[in-house]
Amino acid sequence: MFLLALTVVMFVVVYQRKFFQQQREMHQQEIRHQKEITEGIVQAQENERERIAQDLHDEVGASLSAARLFINQIQYEETLPDMIELAEQAHGVLGTLVQEVRRVSHHLSPLVVEKLGFTGALRALFQQLEVNGLQITHSFQFQEAALSHEQQLALYRIVQEVSVNIIKHAEAQQVTLSLTQESGTLRLWLEDDGKGFEHSKESPASGIGLSGIRARANFLNAKLDINSAPGQGTRVEMLIPLQSVKLS
Repeated sequence: MFLLALTVVMFVVVYQRKFFQQQREMHQQEIRHQKEITEGIVQAQENERERIAQDLHDEVGASLSAARLFINQIQYEETLPDMIELAEQAHGVLGTLVQEVRRVSHHLSPLVVEKLGFTGALRALFQQLEVNGLQITHSFQFQEAALSHEQQLALYRIVQEVSVNIIKHAEAQQVTLSLTQESGTLRLWLEDDGKGFEHSKESPASGIGLSGIRARANFLNAKLDINSAPGQGTRVEMLIPLQSVKLS
């Protein structure tokens, strides 16, 4: 009887050790996975900076050089029409340059959030997307002041990235987005009627490149749920915890 009890105790001890060891390994694996995601985002950002720097060098440098040539040539012209023509050409080049700089700066930092506020920036984003034929229905039921500046920027980037992915990959016609504040939590819900994609928990970053969205969700300490299947569209739900929230 004593040997049986001892055997049972030893079995329990060994089982518990294996169990805790497995838990530690799973935890370490999760840490490594999150680190890989973060490193991937950092590398992607670095690649994007290099691309933007190259764009600035190529596009802006070439445009400035062309405008300078047109302006310098004016002094050598003898007739007013020729001078006006060169001035108009320089004006056109500089106008294109202004648009290019605005495009680059918009992608570098969402200045529109600073100017229009969070919800205003989202509405401006939706207006831009609707130019592409996308019909967007949105609903905002939350206090903008409940979000910090960093949270607003992260959420704006998430909505922007999801929306761009919809334009590029989903072939959707309609998108529904809502932001609702309930009991210290902000719920983001986004749904499209696009073609969807294969998505599973085993490959969470599959489909349309969701690692950036997941990284920003982690920054917000948010719970992120993405559901999609071929021919069934995509649904994104995010629950963001808020502190010291006062509901109106």
